[in-house]
Amino acid sequence: MGCSSLLACFACGCAIAPTAEAEAEADKLRDAAMQRFEAGDRRSALEINARALAVTAHLPASSWRTVENYDDAGLYHYGSESWGQSARHQAIAVLLACGASENAPMHAAYVERLGWAFAKYRPGVDFRPIAANPLILLHDEGLGLRDNADLRRRFFVRYAAPNASRSSRPLYVFRLRADAPTSCGVKTGPSSSGPGSG
Repeated sequence: MGCSSLLACFACGCAIAPTAEAEAEADKLRDAAMQRFEAGDRRSALEINARALAVTAHLPASSWRTVENYDDAGLYHYGSESWGQSARHQAIAVLLACGASENAPMHAAYVERLGWAFAKYRPGVDFRPIAANPLILLHDEGLGLRDNADLRRRFFVRYAAPNASRSSRPLYVFRLRADAPTSCGVKTGPSSSGPGSG
């Protein structure tokens, strides 16, 4: 089987396409997923969204395309009343957007959507501390965020923990990177264009 499309190339392990091609493929898939969702086909929207996330895995974790695809997944799960999955995907979008200037215009909207999901997923939980400092979600074991590859790329570093027994294989664990954002505020400086709306 040949690697004729960019997505097939990623799946086959072919050479990684230039960023512009990955961005174009991610945009195409994101648009197709949204069209399916708006037509009421949530299952297909989620399937296409998963393909888009496979493409954006080859872009920076804080790329607005990566963030927007997680945000869309959160909306698709919300529409399917899958509150836990909605909260998880919205949380990933919020965290990946933290401190990234290209995501600054949409960050408040991502946090608001996460609040909608949390109101359904954990009714009665005070969302205000999360809205004030979304980075506390990195320690939320219930959402299983540390298992997400994009969050690991952005926030964590893998290291070998000391073994209890020298005869066993090394145990690898993840800890927060020293250079991880400490707030979701954006440092002043040149900004890049983002989606403008979401």
